[in-house]
Amino acid sequence: MTKYKRMDISERENIFYLVQQNYPQSYIAKTLGRNKSSISRELARCVSDRIGYLPDRANAIAKQLHRRNPGLFDKQEGLKACVVNLLKEGWSPEQISGRLKLESNDLRVSHETIYKFIYSQESAKDKLYLLLTRHKPNRTKWYSRKPRKSHIPESASIKYRPKIIEKRKSLGHFEGDLVVFGSLRSNNVTTILERKSRLVKLVHNQNKSTREVIGGITNSLSNLPKKQIKSITFDRGTEFASYSNLAITTYFCNPHSPWQKGSNENYNGRLRRYLPKNLDHRQISQELLDIIEGKMNNQPRKCLGFKSPIEVFYNRKLQYVALDP
Repeated sequence: MTKYKRMDISERENIFYLVQQNYPQSYIAKTLGRNKSSISRELARCVSDRIGYLPDRANAIAKQLHRRNPGLFDKQEGLKACVVNLLKEGWSPEQISGRLKLESNDLRVSHETIYKFIYSQESAKDKLYLLLTRHKPNRTKWYSRKPRKSHIPESASIKYRPKIIEKRKSLGHFEGDLVVFGSLRSNNVTTILERKSRLVKLVHNQNKSTREVIGGITNSLSNLPKKQIKSITFDRGTEFASYSNLAITTYFCNPHSPWQKGSNENYNGRLRRYLPKNLDHRQISQELLDIIEGKMNNQPRKCLGFKSPIEVFYNRKLQYVALDP
C-alpha cells in the first residue's frame, strides 16, 4: 500500500497551470497520480477568492488546517504537568483521559491528544514515550506469546467452562499465568487476574516447579473473600499440572490459544513496564510485587468505565488526589 503524501507547492503550481489550460479534474488527477476527489477538495480551497485557485494561497490554507491544535495544554492551566505526573505514575493516556472525565475535573483532554503530545517535537527531547507501557517510540501492535505444551486431561478443557463466565457478570472467576525472566529456572512471577474487576494478585516464585507455583497461588487466593473465588483458567503450561491441589474449579485453554484468557495476557504486557524481560531475576521479591500490585490495582481501567480494580472488586469509592498537578 502506497503511503499517503501531502500535496506540496510544486503540485499546486501544476494544478494551477492545468486549470488555466481548462483541463478537466479527471485529467489533472491522472496526470498528478492523485484521486479525483483530492483535486476537487484542493480546488475548493480558493472557491471564495475572486481570482480563483492560487497555488501559494492554497498552500498557506493547507498548512493552517494541518497544524496541530496549539495551546491546548496552555489553555488549561496545569494540564501538561498533570498529564506528565500521571504518566510517571504508570497511567496510560486512556486512563488519564477517562479518569479526568469521570472525576468531572476542570482538566479535560482526549487520549489521542495526549498521544500526539507525547510524540510531538515539543516533547521529543523529554522522551515521554518511555513513560508508556511498552516504551515504543511509535505506536505498534502487540502480539501475545504462545503457550507451551502440557498434558492436561480433556475433562479440564475450557470448552466445559460455563458460557456465563465469559460475560463477566459476576466476581470470582480468575485467569492465571506465569511471567518469566531470562532462564526458565530463575525466579518468576505468577499473575492471577479476576475477570470482571481486573483485580490482580502477584506471587513470587523461586522456581517454575508446579509445586512452587500452585502453592503460591493457594496462599495468595486465601487472602481473598471465599465467596469471591469460584474458578480459575490457565494455559497448558506444566507449572499448573498439580492444579487439583487448588481446591477450586479449574479450566485450561486450548493448545496455542492464549487469547482465551486475554485479560491476563493483556495484563502481563502492562506488567512489563515494571518488570521488563531483561530484568535481573534476583531483584524480584514479594515486597516489590506487593508494591506493583497495589499501584496497578489502583489505576483506572477503560474497560471498567475508568474505575479501578480495587473499586470494582471491593465495591469501594476512592479519591485520587494525584489528579492535582
